[in-house]
Amino acid sequence: MIGLLLAAAAALVAAFVLAPSALLRPTFGAYDSGAKLQDALGRALVEYWRSGTPAFPARLTTLVDYWFQWHAIKVAISALLVIVFALLTTALWQRYLRARPWYAAIATAATVLTVLAMGVLSENILVMAVPLIGLLPLLPGRTADGKLAQVLSEMREGLTDSASPHAGSPALTVLLGEVERYYWVTVAISATLMVATGLASAHFWKRRIAGDPSATRVRFMHSTLGVITTLTACLLLLVAADSALLALEPATSLLGVIGAG
Repeated sequence: MIGLLLAAAAALVAAFVLAPSALLRPTFGAYDSGAKLQDALGRALVEYWRSGTPAFPARLTTLVDYWFQWHAIKVAISALLVIVFALLTTALWQRYLRARPWYAAIATAATVLTVLAMGVLSENILVMAVPLIGLLPLLPGRTADGKLAQVLSEMREGLTDSASPHAGSPALTVLLGEVERYYWVTVAISATLMVATGLASAHFWKRRIAGDPSATRVRFMHSTLGVITTLTACLLLLVAADSALLALEPATSLLGVIGAG
């Protein structure tokens, strides 16, 4: 059972890295290379900024669709990873209770991996929900024609100077709305996971307190799970609070994404 779960986890990790590119190559072959994706994004943003309309041009729409599908594939794989790691964690803790004590270290590591897999899943759900903002950090420093640097400079001017003619740009208005949505989605995901892990933490501590004091392995298992879930809930609370603040200041947040110049 444990060996099968380990093999499944290894296969899913490999698929997480390789599958999106392989599955999307027939449709989006031009973006298979990181450099090509960056250059296409830079050119698409220049085209969007210069269009003077809130509607995405065809090139940017294609990129957003590509990034959405890329992360949709990763969501499916990471969801399976969470399930596999959770089953592996359960199996290892059961083995610890019934067999050698050194299984505790492996079970703890599997628990942490389950939490990390949940983090990867939530991050990919977030980017799938707001793919454009997930794309912006990939912007290159410049495009071959040098127009991107000028566009980014105009964007920064529009974000920092309300009197600038670029402040009312339709593209900038859309980008600010997307940034705000991105961080509110982050708040929603983080808050939901925080409640879930908080309830799990309360359950583990309750089981530890109510359990048989002589059952040291059971108490250790519940203590370990309680600590991990408590720390995770606290981290999620910080993420939710920070994201809420960023959502309230979309201009500052967008500046952080495109670079302050």
